[in-house]
Amino acid sequence: MIKSLLSRSLLPAALGLLLINQASAQLLKTGPSVFNYNFGDLAYVDDDIADGFGLRFSADIRENYALQVAYRRLSAGSLDVDAITGSVAYHIESSRFRGKADWVFDVGIDIIDAESIDETGLNAGAGIRYAITDALEGNAAVNLTTAFDTDLSLELRGLYEVTTGFSAFLGIEIGDGSVFELGARYYWR
Repeated sequence: MIKSLLSRSLLPAALGLLLINQASAQLLKTGPSVFNYNFGDLAYVDDDIADGFGLRFSADIRENYALQVAYRRLSAGSLDVDAITGSVAYHIESSRFRGKADWVFDVGIDIIDAESIDETGLNAGAGIRYAITDALEGNAAVNLTTAFDTDLSLELRGLYEVTTGFSAFLGIEIGDGSVFELGARYYWR
């Protein structure tokens, strides 16, 4: 148990150091981002066989990098599934859509506990955040996960700014199964 927990902790730390050290910083450009990456999400989550809630936290850790942690608790009858994801995201303004869009790339680790079955896997994603209007944002991303089975999915999300610092969102993820999310986001700076 401790060995497993230690390996689960060391992998995200190693990925984080790899992505934010000086050598890596020289490979990836720095520059402005259109969107705020300091936020917290609370969502109702419904997948093909279970539903529950999700929490997500994101915070900039240096220019163009954000640390993201997510937790989901889904239930189907007496079966409960807990999933924790930790990742590092690189974000930068799109040169093609100046002032309207950011490219976002992330890598991390997934830890899933489904009653007596535990699984750890990696995740990677690439996507775009696009300002459709001043109050409406659209997100699209392609994600690869390796927990249980390797799965490639498409994630689409729309966010509407209800008031300064608060947005409501609706999202869907289409892959081996589909996941629906309805929630709220709080931004801070």
